[in-house]
Amino acid sequence: MVEANERWERLAGQLREENAALRVENERLRERDVRREAELERVSAELAVLQRLVFGRSSERVRPQPTAGDGDGQGGYGGEPGERERERAPRRGPGGRAGRRDYSHLPRVEVVWDFAGGGYCCPDCSSRFEAFDDHAFEQVDWRVTVRVVVHRRRRYRRRCRCAGARTVTAPGPPKAVGKGRFSNGFIAMLLVERFVAGRSQNSLIAGLARQGAEVSSSTLVGTCAAAGTLLAPLEERIVARSRDSWHLHADETSWHVFTPDGGDGPARWWLWVFIGADTTCFVMDPTRAGAVLARHAGIDTATGQLTPHADGGPRRLVVSSDFYTVYASAGRRTDGLTNLYCWAHVRRYFVRAGDANPTQLAYWTRDWLDRIKALYHAHDELTDAWNASTAVAGTAATRLDDAYTAWDTALQAIDTARQAQMASPGLQQPAKKALATLDREWDGLTAHRDYPMISLDNNTSERALRRPVITRKNAYGSRTDDAARLAATVWTVTATAEQAGLNVLTYLTAYLDACGRNGGRPLTGPDLQRFLPWTASPADLHTWAQPPPTG
Repeated sequence: MVEANERWERLAGQLREENAALRVENERLRERDVRREAELERVSAELAVLQRLVFGRSSERVRPQPTAGDGDGQGGYGGEPGERERERAPRRGPGGRAGRRDYSHLPRVEVVWDFAGGGYCCPDCSSRFEAFDDHAFEQVDWRVTVRVVVHRRRRYRRRCRCAGARTVTAPGPPKAVGKGRFSNGFIAMLLVERFVAGRSQNSLIAGLARQGAEVSSSTLVGTCAAAGTLLAPLEERIVARSRDSWHLHADETSWHVFTPDGGDGPARWWLWVFIGADTTCFVMDPTRAGAVLARHAGIDTATGQLTPHADGGPRRLVVSSDFYTVYASAGRRTDGLTNLYCWAHVRRYFVRAGDANPTQLAYWTRDWLDRIKALYHAHDELTDAWNASTAVAGTAATRLDDAYTAWDTALQAIDTARQAQMASPGLQQPAKKALATLDREWDGLTAHRDYPMISLDNNTSERALRRPVITRKNAYGSRTDDAARLAATVWTVTATAEQAGLNVLTYLTAYLDACGRNGGRPLTGPDLQRFLPWTASPADLHTWAQPPPTG
């Protein structure tokens, strides 16, 4: 009996050890399942975001859905991410009833159509019909013409016996590129097509060949480089004015350089954009480091502080941007620099959270988008009230106070929901990520209250980068460092001109004509001052805003 009890005790001990080992293994498997579930949730969220980027619409526009009893289908958030909601624009096209556009300002050419031989005869008696009226209609024609312009400079020979030259020749057209065969209008069109329209070099060569003009690639490259030298002083003045701005929209995107100087192969560069009140500056740089922002914004790299004004007074700078750490770091260590973060980027996190888990987060996402939409409405009213208060006194002050109250109410609703949901258990991982981002960038998002004249989002700089991105998709990048910096120069000049409402083709042609009259050299002094949009005369601005003359 004693031996049997001992055997049972040994067996019970073994079972207890096995049970403890199984408990440990079970706990390990539970932890593994939790990690796998979290990883699966993360991968599913990323997959949903990537599917939206690849297969979804290019913007986050939410189409208005018709409500019960409302046949026009208005309502809902109908703007681009971060933009104010606008009323739905009237439809264009078939059934749009929006009317035809006015093309009366375009050159007109009349073509007369008649029967063969002129007139018309009765098919039965051969009696001629009497002309009594014309049936006229209009068509918009589009022609691209590459032509050779022959300039004949009149020469005169002296007939008197006075001292001086025996022969004189009339002045010819101003040539910006002295030894080139291309006119200033051709060079301006080349820059516009290459950089503003975003066409690749091969596309331009093929397009010229279709018009009968065989031009080599090296010739176009050399012409663009010569034009970039002429535009360099204009770019320098634009950059200098941008650095004196009190507010800048900033963003950056990648750019490829295939054969960089001193490199073994293709390199990834970065194209930065800084937009002020009347300037748009593009900066091409090999790095994405904070030194680029410091150099353009006037931040001393040694002290990390803003350089003072020319008169020695302190500077203040407001930067609208996304959440990239370079901007956040500059705002933390630089006195006088204020970060305004983009609400459109925050909204994007909540949209992606809903895409990642539509079953459980659909209503949660909708509620958050409604809160952000209400904040945009409050900011629109705050901006209008602030503009009115600067122009008219009296009742405008009351309206401004009411607008600030509405803003505080909308922001408080977001803050309350944010804190309550962050403390609640069981929230899905995509929702936690969106709320964590909102909490991390909260100070830069709420700082918009002090700057009602600035938009809540950074869409301005994102739109400015669309044109270079199109060029990057068509041309893949730049071959050399100089070509990359030339692109930034042309974009700086053309984007600033467009910001002033100018026609870039007319503006560039006029500038190149002035360089031609200057002997093919870049402009300086008052001649250069004339082409700065903020110092140009109203007459010049009006002329440069028109399409180029025909003929």
